[in-house]
Amino acid sequence: MLLRIVFIVICLTAAVQCITPRDLRRVDKAIKSLARKKSATLLRLAFHDCIGGCDGCLNFNNKDNAGLQEAVNSLETIYIKNSFNTLLSRADFWAYAGQAGLRQAISRTDGVEQADLKISFQTGRVDCPTAPYTDVDVKLPAVHLNYEDLVGFFADRFGMNEEQAVALMGAHTLGGAKKKNSGFRGSWTSGEGKLFNNNYYKLMLSQSWRQRNVGSQTDPRWQWNADQKKTGMMLNADICMLKYVEIDDDGKSYCTFDECGPSDGANLIHKFANSQSSWLDTFSEAFTIMQATGNFTLTNIP
Repeated sequence: MLLRIVFIVICLTAAVQCITPRDLRRVDKAIKSLARKKSATLLRLAFHDCIGGCDGCLNFNNKDNAGLQEAVNSLETIYIKNSFNTLLSRADFWAYAGQAGLRQAISRTDGVEQADLKISFQTGRVDCPTAPYTDVDVKLPAVHLNYEDLVGFFADRFGMNEEQAVALMGAHTLGGAKKKNSGFRGSWTSGEGKLFNNNYYKLMLSQSWRQRNVGSQTDPRWQWNADQKKTGMMLNADICMLKYVEIDDDGKSYCTFDECGPSDGANLIHKFANSQSSWLDTFSEAFTIMQATGNFTLTNIP
């Protein structure tokens, strides 16, 4: 009772938005259908939004945000129609949408329970002045990264350690790449793109991978496909966690999968492949850190 009174006093005396569990149930109901259909897209949106600080804004002049416009439009319609602007910022709304997408994916996944994902929702994120759009370029991560650059990106942007960075990459178990958006194509875990488990790591270890250009000679898109057809695909940013991959400016590897030696992250790939609970625990840590990135103070829902 005392905690609730303190919360109400804060809401009345400070410039913060307040939302109750009952309000959150309204938000959940309004967003549920979209989260069911677009779980992977909402998770990707939550990540892209927080790279420059979670602020409810995306720059669609950046081609790396291709494929997110429809989700942003749908969320904006729900946000305005339900007057959710009186309850929470767009940045909070997008953060909640990402969590809702995760919950929907878990509900479809055998062997994973909602309680296995230790993520709670907090409010207090602040929108950029032009939300939901911006012309600010936050420099999204490149797909052609080596391991050092990959973990360096997560450390610089989010303050994550190596284990948390590799765990967050496991979000690629959801969804896939579309040629019209990125030029790459295929699901990371074919046939399981709507599930949320550690099969991303298992697949990386269980297959021999071959690099192929799915673009053109003038606009190459080098990705890794499993030798076993229709099994899955990986980008350089994925394979670099397992193998020490050296690539040219176009993303083509100088070594084959078998020739490339192990990277410094290989032990973490084995760890998460062997223990789903360990991956889910570390993913929860990383996702929480990601969604707390920005110039704001988060508040628990009472």
